[in-house]
Amino acid sequence: MTQQELAERTGISLAVLGAIERGNRRAEEQMLAQIADVLEISLQELKERS
Repeated sequence: MTQQELAERTGISLAVLGAIERGNRRAEEQMLAQIADVLEISLQELKERS
């Protein structure tokens, strides 16, 4: 899945996702939950993979 697709499916802007990926911004818990939901994994699993 591309960042663009993830942005569209989560409602999180592409700029924010990019900043999180580069380490320039911390993801809020709600954002992480949205990402985990789209990826169909648990929030805990997402955190462990980070």
